[in-house]
Amino acid sequence: MNKFIYYLSILFATTLVAQERPEVKAIRTNLTIKVDGLLDEEIWENIEPITQFIQRLPQDGAQPTEKSEMRIIYDENYLYFGFTFFDSDPEKVRATILNRGGWIHRDDKLEIALDTYLDRRNAYLFEMNPLGTQDDALISDESRPSLDEWAWDGVYISQGRVTDYGWVLEVAIPWNTLRFPSKDDLTMGLAVKRYINRKNESAIWPHIGLEYSSDVYQVSQYANLTGLKNIKRGNDIKIKPFGIIGSQKQISEDETISDNLGNGGVDLYYGLKSNLTLNLTYNTDFAQVESDNAQINLTRFSLFYPEKREFFLTRSKLFGFGNSRQTEIFFSRRIGLNQNVLGGSRIYGQIGKTSIGALNIHTQAENGLPATAYSALRLRSDIRDRTTIGAIVTDVSNKETQNSVFGFDGQMRFWGNSSVSAWYGQVQDDQFEKPSEASMIKVDLKNDRYFFTAGQHRVDKDFHPALGFVQRNDMVGTGAMMGFTPRVGDGEELIRQMRYTLYVRDVKNLEGLSETSIINGGIDAIFESRDRIGLKIIQEKEKLSDGFILGNGFEIKKGNYRDRKISLSARTNQSRGIWGNFAISKGDYFGGNKTSWSSSIGKQFSNHLTLYGSANQNIIFMSNQGEFTANVYGFTAEVALNRKWFGKALLQYDNFSNQLQVYCRINWIHTPGSDLFIVINKLYDLSGDNYGLAQNTQVIKLTYLFQI
Repeated sequence: MNKFIYYLSILFATTLVAQERPEVKAIRTNLTIKVDGLLDEEIWENIEPITQFIQRLPQDGAQPTEKSEMRIIYDENYLYFGFTFFDSDPEKVRATILNRGGWIHRDDKLEIALDTYLDRRNAYLFEMNPLGTQDDALISDESRPSLDEWAWDGVYISQGRVTDYGWVLEVAIPWNTLRFPSKDDLTMGLAVKRYINRKNESAIWPHIGLEYSSDVYQVSQYANLTGLKNIKRGNDIKIKPFGIIGSQKQISEDETISDNLGNGGVDLYYGLKSNLTLNLTYNTDFAQVESDNAQINLTRFSLFYPEKREFFLTRSKLFGFGNSRQTEIFFSRRIGLNQNVLGGSRIYGQIGKTSIGALNIHTQAENGLPATAYSALRLRSDIRDRTTIGAIVTDVSNKETQNSVFGFDGQMRFWGNSSVSAWYGQVQDDQFEKPSEASMIKVDLKNDRYFFTAGQHRVDKDFHPALGFVQRNDMVGTGAMMGFTPRVGDGEELIRQMRYTLYVRDVKNLEGLSETSIINGGIDAIFESRDRIGLKIIQEKEKLSDGFILGNGFEIKKGNYRDRKISLSARTNQSRGIWGNFAISKGDYFGGNKTSWSSSIGKQFSNHLTLYGSANQNIIFMSNQGEFTANVYGFTAEVALNRKWFGKALLQYDNFSNQLQVYCRINWIHTPGSDLFIVINKLYDLSGDNYGLAQNTQVIKLTYLFQI
């Protein structure tokens, strides 16, 4: 603990010098603006556009090959952006994606990032292609958005069109989609990036150089958006009820259980203040949530499955604490895993320089489990520019047990995208006599040519946060990763960038006995076409004090193992007519040997249809037990009739469970923020003699967003 405090004191020892920022003034209008992608209202013509976009890739700091113009206006309801993107070869403007949240990175695109609190740390991200197709995310702590943060669905309007001189995009973001301070004169942070797909070129305003590896996510470098006066959010009440009908059938050798599904519930969002939101939910249902991707576990550690439920995804990063996918204090998938969620409440937002997230969820008693209350409180505050400290408290309690966690953390960023970070957590549980601890200290040094990461991660044997995820207990892991990433091309050569990496890690138990030792080196070539190939050599030593059983019944016995492996991978640019990736590896596996290969291939047949499939195969030979395979296959079809009607079909099979899953979902966005879902989910058991349908679910779910 004393060592941790020492590390934490180092964390906050640096001061940063403020830099002068570019600025753009939004113009207020009382005119009615029609968002149609035409920019034909007179006010657009009377505004001097921002044209000072600077190339970031392939030549950082150079002038873009194509001109861009940005204009900004606002009224009492919306913040409007008007863009004119010139192109010397407009027939090659890529505009193919119709489904919201789809593969927009395969097209030309625009990104708008707004730091509404001007905290230089967090932002809203809006992404659109030339058709106006949308995706959006939340940027937290100047980090690239996670999958959870990309699941945020902001309500806004966008319309684009391809012209004979390039493409035009018009955007209207409602003020009630954003959170911001209650001020008469408001300033926000702003960054805008244009991406020209066929040239693999990005141009950004303001210029955020390659010394900042996360470009538009580098919130501290945004320009100032001024001129926003007397903006009011109104009552800021959103009510989103849902209704659901359907049926569910469970089929086994002994009996068939059928249920008719008919239910309803509601979510309520209320702006307590301009920068603080209360979210209430009753009888929450997740029938429309997409199935998890099938995985086969060939290790002794738990698999991680990401959160996909909308209620928990909204501002989920606000609750983030710990090492992602390794030791997480808050992991929302623990809630409602085997019980229905009755309801609950959340509060999230900003108070001054402090981000706050609070949650209380209740589940009903079922499946032999008592009714349980889940609570969490997360705080994170700026103590100086690009330096934060925070704390978290979680509690899971029912009539049988109670589990509580307290933790604190901090991070300081410097030298562009470099940082020092640390965290500490303590669990108190009725099942254990004394508290248990976990902690981490890490240094990240990054620029566009080099990187170095080193840290130590410690987890007690009995560290089990009931609202968290812990992959490995009883460990002290010390590791470092270094790399050299020279850019060898300027847009004309075959290769754009090379990547040379070396990774070392040693994991001991708390008694000091070494259990895992890893060293690997790799080399990757990234081409100007955005294709890439890579080679990696890995050596791993593993001491198993206890054996473990695989899902097919094969036993990995305790002992000392020394495994060597070599792997080769290749991936094509996903904007190609046909794209794919392939990886193959061969080496030792706990005294035997393993050959693995994985591949995927996809093709976009039109704006309306995309097909892709994947296969993952492992051939494993154990000298004392023989040979077996571990395989996962998947196939996906995505259909988009237009920007409001989408469909997705998913087939998955793995030979460990011998189960085939067929999942189909149709989604109609009938009004912004409101959906109709039609879901069919079938599970076939292909094991044994009585193979056939094991589960059959059909659901129709309707939601509607009322804004007051």
